Amino acid sequence: MDKLKAEISFRDDQIANMERELFQQRTQQAELTAESETRLNLLNELKLKVEELEKEVTRQNVVISNRDEEKREAIRQLCFSIDHYRSGYKELLQAFTGHRRHTIFADY
Repeated sequence: MDKLKAEISFRDDQIANMERELFQQRTQQAELTAESETRLNLLNELKLKVEELEKEVTRQNVVISNRDEEKREAIRQLCFSIDHYRSGYKELLQAFTGHRRHTIFADY
């Protein structure tokens, strides 16, 4: 009888230990699940942020491209203006130097 009581007591202790272990494992599993969900939410937030930043970069690239084209157009206009004024200057210079030569020849 004592042997059976001791065996029952031993088994009860084993069952109690197993129940504690099971409780600890369930608690640990719940913590891991919560941590996993938190990390998954953070990952989703970061993915959304990356998408937003990619859209912003694309928008900024379009703005930069438009500004570059505006600058090229301004440079073209300036070159056209410079050529126009250079041509006018050359004509004026030729007219002035040509007129001067005539007057020099007339004096001799």
